[in-house]
Amino acid sequence: MQKLFPPDLYNALKLLPYDRLNEIRMRLNCGIVVSIGSKLYYLSNSGITSNSDQAIIVTQDMLYDVVKRATEHSIYAVNNQLKQGFITVLGGIRLGICGEVVYEESVVKTIKNFSAINVRIPHEIRNCSLDCLPYIVENGFLNTLIISPPGCGKTTLIRDILFQLSEHNYCYNVLLVDERCEIANCFNGQATLNVGKFTDVYSGCDKQFGFENGVRSMRPDIVVTDELATKNDLNSLEYVANCGVKVLSSIHAKDIEDLKTKPYFKSLLDNKVFKRYIVLGDKNGPGTYQGIYDENLRLMYY
Repeated sequence: MQKLFPPDLYNALKLLPYDRLNEIRMRLNCGIVVSIGSKLYYLSNSGITSNSDQAIIVTQDMLYDVVKRATEHSIYAVNNQLKQGFITVLGGIRLGICGEVVYEESVVKTIKNFSAINVRIPHEIRNCSLDCLPYIVENGFLNTLIISPPGCGKTTLIRDILFQLSEHNYCYNVLLVDERCEIANCFNGQATLNVGKFTDVYSGCDKQFGFENGVRSMRPDIVVTDELATKNDLNSLEYVANCGVKVLSSIHAKDIEDLKTKPYFKSLLDNKVFKRYIVLGDKNGPGTYQGIYDENLRLMYY
């Protein structure tokens, strides 16, 4: 994190408990807000505070400085990520970026005049998947969907599931389609976060490319991806499932009832494509198990 922030800002941030730091939100002309555990605080020069008058105020120069540091002073080199609203840096840290979106013939070309940055800090929470592992590996791996609001630990859980499959010597060939480079955070082809010794990674590609090409070229037993959102995502997932390949994925939703309202998802529910649904929340902090359900949406674990 030291290389990402100017010295004065880093000196304030290093006073925080890094192992519980989830987000750093920087909004133009506003105080910096940090998320520690499931609580929000302002960042002051002496650490956290609940007093907005003591907060470090974000300037335009500060926003540009952070983005330049994140891109090693070559914003152009990461423009393919930037125009999607994020930048991923070594160690799995992701910067969500808001600003003026530039179009050319209805195609997004880049984002400029940055107005906000959300720095998301990943954590490898070892063994966080042990409670769910017996439910999703039962005479073979079962198609599993992790349901969670943003920031409640679904990516962390996916990462640990992959680690545990390897650690427990379940010899499945795993293909990880890491669209936003958050799960494995590959750098020069090498995963910098532990996703197990049986995992091959497509990094920075869309799900359709990763799913369809990966099934043909890598012969996976399990395909893994994060954050299903679009009709194309679901069509690609159904393609994989119809090829006899197992699936581990996630979706933003509050709970099972919220999942039922998601566009395009009805056929997957009706056809019982997923055999297990893991619901996460933040009742006792991010990553709290809210329940594990079977394909008939019957509660199995709470």
